[in-house]
Amino acid sequence: MNLILVASGSDDEERLVEHIFKGYNQLVRPVKNLSSSPVEISFSLALVLLINVDEKNQIMQTNVWPTMRWHDYQLQWKPTDYGNIKTIRVPPDKVWLPDIVLFNNADGNYEVSFYSNVVVEHTGEMLWVPPAIYKSSCTIDVEYFPFDEQVCAMIFGSWTFNQDEVTIKYLMGKRQVELNDYSPSGIWDLMEVPGELIQKKSKIAYQIRIRRYGNLSFMIMRRPNYDEIKKLEKERKRKSDATDEGTPRSGDKYLPGEFIEMNQAKVHHHPYCSMNRQRRTMTNKKDVNSAKTPNGTHQQLALLPPPLHEVEHVPLGRQERFQSFRNCSEDLNTILSEEAIKAMDAIEYITEHLRKDNQYKRIREEWKYVAMVIDRLLLYVFFAVTVGGTCGIFFSAPNVFEYVNQTAVIEQLKRSAEAEMLS
Repeated sequence: MNLILVASGSDDEERLVEHIFKGYNQLVRPVKNLSSSPVEISFSLALVLLINVDEKNQIMQTNVWPTMRWHDYQLQWKPTDYGNIKTIRVPPDKVWLPDIVLFNNADGNYEVSFYSNVVVEHTGEMLWVPPAIYKSSCTIDVEYFPFDEQVCAMIFGSWTFNQDEVTIKYLMGKRQVELNDYSPSGIWDLMEVPGELIQKKSKIAYQIRIRRYGNLSFMIMRRPNYDEIKKLEKERKRKSDATDEGTPRSGDKYLPGEFIEMNQAKVHHHPYCSMNRQRRTMTNKKDVNSAKTPNGTHQQLALLPPPLHEVEHVPLGRQERFQSFRNCSEDLNTILSEEAIKAMDAIEYITEHLRKDNQYKRIREEWKYVAMVIDRLLLYVFFAVTVGGTCGIFFSAPNVFEYVNQTAVIEQLKRSAEAEMLS
């Protein structure tokens, strides 16, 4: 009994197909005459997956399901005449199809990926839902990378027909992209998906607003052995522009670039300041005794000590008295024996050597203390500049502290789309 019913149904469908396609021309626009109103294409777009956003090449790759519905007066029948068959499915090359394409495609593929069957109803209503993977061009602004937010448009319209021949409208009032089958991305958060009709050009544009998912990652590096170094060297030569490929090019600047420039500026100016201070100190030839000691007062502090070979000895009172004694006691030399004179010279040499050694140690300790103070001061300055600059650069992004609950956002967009359909 079942076989008989199936055979009967197949016969009815075969008769139906032969009837409706008899004299049918899929190349002719489905209007009765040229003065008729244009063919209305009800269009909606369902976003299934956000595959990739290429910042360097400014391309957004998506998996979408465009839905098109129109009326073809030639494909109508009475269900009672054909076994109560109300719908049939036919190959897309058998019927007239609207040439709706993605205008802002980035890879030259304007059409859909798979030509699925067209659902034909007995009233002449046509439904076509071809799946597609599109690469659309998108202007990427990476100023606030990696806390950036992008708005990428997908513009659909008829490629050959003008607005007097084909018009596009929202399918069932759906002004937003459908998200019923959307799978959230691990890199981008979907924020908003509004649509806009461009009546003059018979186009529809969907604005997909996405925000980069913020996460904290750590990189652990280890020192490779000799064999690994050779492998890495070969890999580096093969991919010499690896760093360039991984850096966004779409904007004039971005936050990590500003952070790197700030650190480069600090590294660049540090040697200049050091050499400038050293040059000033060596040129002025300050007396080492003019350095301000930890316990001294009313003395001048030089930032860097001069070289040891430029340290000039300033005679002290004891030496002056000894020299005067030698000058005014020439007669005494004749009285003293030669051994006594040698002993006095040796004592003078030892005394002078000990005095210079003590003076050198004292100055060295004083400059050690000065260097320690300056080192701590520069450490605090470096820490303040680094922390302040980092916070100022990265916190300038408008969405740094804003948490996005992707599930809640998608549910809200779904409810908003349902409310628009009911209204």
